Amino acid sequence: MKTEPLPPLTAPSIIYSQYATRYVEADQCVAMHGLTYLLAGRLGVKEAGQSQVFEAGSLLFTRKNFLAKFTKHPAENGPFRAITILFDMPMLLAASAPVARAAEFSPAGSPAVLALAMTTSLQHFCESLLPYFEQVLPAPLAQQKQQEALGLLLQAQPALQSVLFHFAPPGKIDLETFMRQHFRFNVDLRQLAYFTGRSLASFKRDFHRIFRTSPARWLYQQRLAEAHYLLQEEHKRPSDVYHEVGFESLAHFSHAFKQLFGHPPSSVYVTSLAR
Repeated sequence: MKTEPLPPLTAPSIIYSQYATRYVEADQCVAMHGLTYLLAGRLGVKEAGQSQVFEAGSLLFTRKNFLAKFTKHPAENGPFRAITILFDMPMLLAASAPVARAAEFSPAGSPAVLALAMTTSLQHFCESLLPYFEQVLPAPLAQQKQQEALGLLLQAQPALQSVLFHFAPPGKIDLETFMRQHFRFNVDLRQLAYFTGRSLASFKRDFHRIFRTSPARWLYQQRLAEAHYLLQEEHKRPSDVYHEVGFESLAHFSHAFKQLFGHPPSSVYVTSLAR
């Protein structure tokens, strides 16, 4: 059985981010390893079963092949600002030639976003990139900087070699456990299949065998049941809940909630406050 690979990310290898207001990104299937330096503000990262908040000055390594919700908070006196260097597959394959490639890597139980100890070399490197964002960074220069970042990262964190140079797709994992941990993430079925080490057809077949229903119907019911709990027991507002449980808009969430429970989410929230 062959898994279906995710398409490559068609984005620059070095990205400068700036947000003047709180920004919640769409749920992401992280397809590349990356190195991020937070210049200002805070970054919230929510994975399955855990949440982390990173402050300005943090140096972060982001592992590929995981699902996450990212929230970018501006600083008190200015916008959120960050630099991210992405390490794509062709670049890592070329860089791995002089060293032994990792045959196995098991990320189970380890966070996908790690705070690293900042080194003088890495800090100077990240800060040296800032002038380039005032203009388009030429591709040859971007590749050179990308390779320089990788070298500095491995010099500071040699243990990451086993992560960066592991090129096999995700192996087949327990589908029920994965879905119960990740149903809040709003991504398509092909991506869920990939992360469980299955083709789309195999994913749908195994899913129906385990849950006795279709993935779409199960996800719909699980997300709304979770939303009802958050509104009633944790007294969260509908505007805070809809994205947390995997809906793209408050209007769509409110309509779906009323269809299933017979009343709008706002009524559950108001009733919970009166208890």
